[in-house]
Amino acid sequence: MTPPYKPALEEKSAFALFHHPVLLPFWEKELGVEGMRELRKVIPKTWVLDPAPLPAIATIPDLRVGTHAVASWGDLERATQKERQFVIKPSGFSGLAWGSRGVSVGHDMPQAEWVDALRNALMSFPTTPYILQEFHKGRLFDMDFMDESNSTVVRMSGRARLSPYYFVSEGTVELAGILATIAPPTRKSCMG
Repeated sequence: MTPPYKPALEEKSAFALFHHPVLLPFWEKELGVEGMRELRKVIPKTWVLDPAPLPAIATIPDLRVGTHAVASWGDLERATQKERQFVIKPSGFSGLAWGSRGVSVGHDMPQAEWVDALRNALMSFPTTPYILQEFHKGRLFDMDFMDESNSTVVRMSGRARLSPYYFVSEGTVELAGILATIAPPTRKSCMG
């Protein structure tokens, strides 16, 4: 992220701030123990894919491949398919940053494609920052919908993606609505 911080354009990158160990005392003070516990349930571990090299003695906080701490993004390139339980997503103002466009699911792609996605994300940092998140499979829900071709109600199983929309009115932020998109479990469009 570059100053000044632009939360409307870098919302996914903000998740990395929540998990950063240096900021833990701040979050504990501001959010309290229960607030932290609840947010940890819904905010996956997140890292900003910044290509800046780390000092030789450093590791990326809480990022592991198998049982090994990660000291460079190159360590992720060598991860096995089973170890790649990660998602790469663009953050910020980009046509790739909404509707699961630009999302790469590590364990769901061949090694060469994973390496390309990771390298592309790192090279894009100056213009379109990307994040890396732990992958968590969405829960299946049963829901009914109207099949207009048959004029019947049909039950389907699917994964939900919720997109909240907020408006600022007279200096107050208000939740205006939530778009719920349900897709069959075989589709990846609701995974971003």
